[in-house]
Amino acid sequence: MISFSFPAICVASVMLAPSAHAVQTATDAALATPDLTTTSDFIGPLAVARPIVPPSFALGPRRAILLTGFWPPSNEAIRRFSPNAAQNPQGWIGSNWEGRGYDVYAYFPEFSPPTCTSCGKGTGDLEVDYQDTSNDFWPIANALQPIAIVTFSRTNAALSWEAEMNAYNNLSWTNDYLAPMQPTPAPPDASVPVGFLRTSTLPMSEIVQNVLEANMGLNAFICQSQSAGAFVSGFMAYHGMWYQSLHASPSDPAWCVAAGHVHVGSGIAWPTARRAAEVTLRTVIHEVDRARDPSCQTVDLYCPTTAHSSGLGAMLTTSGSTSITANELRMLVTDAPPVTQGLLIYGSASTQVAWGNGLRCVAGPFQRLGPVALTDVAGFHDRTLDLLGLPLSGGPFSVTPGSTWHFQFAFRDPAGGGAAFDSTNAVRVTFCP
Repeated sequence: MISFSFPAICVASVMLAPSAHAVQTATDAALATPDLTTTSDFIGPLAVARPIVPPSFALGPRRAILLTGFWPPSNEAIRRFSPNAAQNPQGWIGSNWEGRGYDVYAYFPEFSPPTCTSCGKGTGDLEVDYQDTSNDFWPIANALQPIAIVTFSRTNAALSWEAEMNAYNNLSWTNDYLAPMQPTPAPPDASVPVGFLRTSTLPMSEIVQNVLEANMGLNAFICQSQSAGAFVSGFMAYHGMWYQSLHASPSDPAWCVAAGHVHVGSGIAWPTARRAAEVTLRTVIHEVDRARDPSCQTVDLYCPTTAHSSGLGAMLTTSGSTSITANELRMLVTDAPPVTQGLLIYGSASTQVAWGNGLRCVAGPFQRLGPVALTDVAGFHDRTLDLLGLPLSGGPFSVTPGSTWHFQFAFRDPAGGGAAFDSTNAVRVTFCP
């Protein structure tokens, strides 16, 4: 496991306040009856507005996860999860994403140019504007009833992946771009005192660890000493945590397990930002699974991955219950070289030693778990373990209730030179009956 530390000083929201020439005036929208087909300028958890979830993406049996972004690269990091064909012409990938049992939806504004540094408020959903952000957020959240929320925005700390601990119910905020330039009402949350602190319920330590071990060159850390900021990004952070607090009970049909905010460094390349967002999302999904099934979700990732010929490094994660009786645990490989052969190994202990072009994270003796696999054109492989078949069900490598085993995926990489093979990170699993 990579060691990491949290800096004493962290960068809060640095979405810059608008200059005077950028400020426009606007007429407040008329009040409307709160139902799902009309607009409203009432800002709060009962607010509703135009249907933002397209009818073609009507909610099904799977619970939803909500992602939001603002300035690039935070919007680009989650673009492929947008159900809006105009924003995501390559197509929505959020439906039962990676077969993990959740539909993932993303909403964010657009900016011109898309690579902007001084971006303004943008256009579309969740503009960098207090009224628009709130008026869009509540209808989206109320329609999706997300089981988890991750809000993203930009920081000028170039390569930071900053998990924010704190968001405050501020009375005074940095002016935005469009009159009225302060939230209405202020503070936004009348149910608690001015300055009330809400804290992230995301698995922040695991997010930081997994982003670091994905070996993307990012400075991932938790900001514990400051707030998510006093501009619109901090406002959005508060909204996500606020929604979660309203639906924190497991008995609530709209139970929201976790919500929190991540600041994305302005210097992160878009493909890297997308990958870090996906690592974050997988970590959040595991936290949700663990909350829903606490006795059979004892899984953690460890050991850094290493760059290979096609990218920054392949990752191994899990999906499904660790129950032997259920026999549904899946090992998922992502970001490996396309169409290459590989093999799972597992053993009873961990290590970290040089192996091929990467690291072996499973100590010997270990068992090879055939058959040989083949990644697809995206470098993805999905393997459901047969816990009732050999070698997992008998012999020295038998999986039994309460036992802990370590898994890793090794793969051929001739284009990488050297030993011509590499490996993922590793997964530690404790099995239940």
